[in-house]
Amino acid sequence: MSPLTRTLQVSGLFRLYPLSAWLAGLFLLLHSGLRLVLALHTWQAAQLDLSGLLATLGTGLLFDLAALAILLPGVMALEAVLGRRKTPGCGRYLVWGSAALLLYALGFGVLAEWFFWDEFGVRFNFIAVDYLVYTHEVIGNIRESFPVGPLLGSLAVLVGLAVWFSRDWLARAATPTAPRTTRLAVWMTSLAVAAGVASVLNADLRRGDNEYQKELSSNGLTSFAYAFTHNSIDYFDFYATLPDKPSVTGAELPRIVRASTPKNVVIITLESLSSSYTAHGGNTQGLTPNIDRLADSGLFLANLRAAGNRTVRGLEALSLAIPPLPGHSIIWRDDNRNLETLGAVLADHGYTNHFVYGGYARFDNMDAYFSGNHYQPVDRNQFPERHRGFANIWGLADEHLYDYALELMDQDAASGKPFLMHLMTTSNHTPFTFPDGRIDLPRGRPGAVKYSDWALGHFIDAARRKPWFKDTLFVVVADHCASSKGRTSLPPENYHIPAILYSPAHIAPHTDTRLASQIDLVPSVLDLLNLPERSRFMGRSVLRAYPDAGRAFIATYQKLGYLSPDRLVVLSPGRRVEDWRLDAQMTPVERLTGADAAVTRAQAFYQEAARRARDGQLRHEPATIAQPRAGSRPASPGKA
Repeated sequence: MSPLTRTLQVSGLFRLYPLSAWLAGLFLLLHSGLRLVLALHTWQAAQLDLSGLLATLGTGLLFDLAALAILLPGVMALEAVLGRRKTPGCGRYLVWGSAALLLYALGFGVLAEWFFWDEFGVRFNFIAVDYLVYTHEVIGNIRESFPVGPLLGSLAVLVGLAVWFSRDWLARAATPTAPRTTRLAVWMTSLAVAAGVASVLNADLRRGDNEYQKELSSNGLTSFAYAFTHNSIDYFDFYATLPDKPSVTGAELPRIVRASTPKNVVIITLESLSSSYTAHGGNTQGLTPNIDRLADSGLFLANLRAAGNRTVRGLEALSLAIPPLPGHSIIWRDDNRNLETLGAVLADHGYTNHFVYGGYARFDNMDAYFSGNHYQPVDRNQFPERHRGFANIWGLADEHLYDYALELMDQDAASGKPFLMHLMTTSNHTPFTFPDGRIDLPRGRPGAVKYSDWALGHFIDAARRKPWFKDTLFVVVADHCASSKGRTSLPPENYHIPAILYSPAHIAPHTDTRLASQIDLVPSVLDLLNLPERSRFMGRSVLRAYPDAGRAFIATYQKLGYLSPDRLVVLSPGRRVEDWRLDAQMTPVERLTGADAAVTRAQAFYQEAARRARDGQLRHEPATIAQPRAGSRPASPGKA
């Protein structure tokens, strides 16, 4: 008899439901072991010491017990069904098969948690929930990124051996010996316990001095369940609000960047490209020579922050220009058509608008969102055969995206109408694969960054030879950083992305070091086009001077951050407000108490964004669009 079996025999559960007790013991053992391995793997980032480790393991055990309490009634019911089988041979096979399936599922979950942590630095969360909808891409990504066959095969062998060596005991264990009434009473008690635990379980019960410790002390299954049941969040029900309608308008001074007016707009959204990969962001590996040259040749926004940590948040910011709202992005929501987007405004001025994606645009609801907001979405299904080359599960290699986009822009330019071309790349994403012979690095994250940069340079060089190039504004910006995990819930450094406005005939080279937000790019584009509608968006043009030192909006699924050069205000469900003082590197160093102007500004902006979404004020109203102001177009390019 194994030590685990002897330990479990002391419990009444083992006498009544031995198979369930056996699996419960394995559940606790594997999840505690996983937590210990993750803690050692993240020791420095989690700022752990021995006492902190013990506290994390203890709190984690409580979460594991909570998850087990919720799962156990189902396993006990299965055991009760198996124990009523009258045919001994058939019953044994059912018991062995059920035990193998449950044990395999347990092991698979532990493996999945490890790889999810390695990628995102958290337990299963809203990303895992969202990915359930897109199983084709997610399963394909896993198969292309990891040795799935050997891993699952090894797990199957281990499970098979465990069941084989326990086969006699399992056959005996599934035969009920206790009275049926007693077993039924215990099972009904387990249901009551499960309901009670589920009603009080809350992610706020996690402990830890930083976010890594809080995630370590949690359980992946309970985190997943929490994310699944909290994916729709009403701002006014859960967040701190101001009593009156807040004002988010402020003083705006004339342009500090004077520019002549371009005609066309190309927005290039680079997948997962953190500023830290660029030379301007301090990287010395030479991964982004083309981005660095563009930064020196255009208006480089050296301190711009992404709105969120998902592609949909970046696309939302670059089309709607509103601070991120809690829960699902507006791109995911049902009421997401005919909104006041950049595409809608430009369509009113005669533009042809495309959103071109090298992957499948049904992912993250991109096709429905852009087609409903005055863009023509084009994805890999519409790419002609001549532009279909190297691809992985996420999409065609960036070079194919750019080559077909050039062809579409030639067609748009030939029509005589101005165009907006919004491109979304995919190559800098796991599994980090790209065509051979392009760069001098192997496949992997650094190689994918360098390839993405190479493809961008290839595209810009080809565009320079086009007759429409001189009349075109190129906006180069990442959708989000490679990772948002950090010691705090919203680490400002993990939202820092490169952003460049490039149009040699219209914008003189200049670096703007002010703090800016991803939502500022839409009004900046409209300002460069000399269109007055920029003032209808919640971002603000980076071409203008302002009385403050800059601000940005950064967020996760539930935490909403208002960032200024020396402060970070975080709004969370439960009407909680965190206020942090930042050092010169914009790292949180001190928790502040008491509401002040920074807290009020944070509440005002997010409350206003939520109000506009709730009251339908994000709707596009073409009848109210004004015409360009006569005589307001600057005559020549200049510097700040």
